[in-house]
Amino acid sequence: MAEPGGPDAGAGPESESDAPDLQGAVIVGVHRGQDRAVLEEAARLAVEFGRPLLCAYISEDSYLTEWDPSDVAQESLHPTEVGAGEGEAVLALSAAIGSALDEKPERPSSWALRLLAGDPAKALGRLAAEVDARIIVVGTHRRGFSHTLENWLAGSVGAHLTHDQTVPVVVVPVSKDRSEPTLA
Repeated sequence: MAEPGGPDAGAGPESESDAPDLQGAVIVGVHRGQDRAVLEEAARLAVEFGRPLLCAYISEDSYLTEWDPSDVAQESLHPTEVGAGEGEAVLALSAAIGSALDEKPERPSSWALRLLAGDPAKALGRLAAEVDARIIVVGTHRRGFSHTLENWLAGSVGAHLTHDQTVPVVVVPVSKDRSEPTLA
């Protein structure tokens, strides 16, 4: 498994020279507590398209890096280290993704987890351009006051992506039922 803070983590090999070819991947935005239906739909599409699955986790403490690009080095948008306490969360997320994919009879030929920084929609867009992605998959927000407030303040990642991308975007509705399985 790749280093949790490295550019790719998950089922990928340990060295970059052995890393799976991610060109044309199906990209899925993932986060802790996310409804597994989003990952499952992305995996299904990856299998149907015969493409690798590239899971993208945007570091939660990095959102503001997009506000003033003059103060941010380009490499900080592809972090090589995770923030304090986030390393364990990334490892747990990677394990949850692997477990969810293992439960499916058909799974993508390869998958990886990449850690990104910055505005989620812009980070996913940069990654899509970098790997010449086939499609980007994201989920909707769960219902509730805090999610509505977050959506109002920051906007929907899915909405931003559908307006700013040349790559097709699939927005997977998440369940209203809080008992549905989630990622770590």
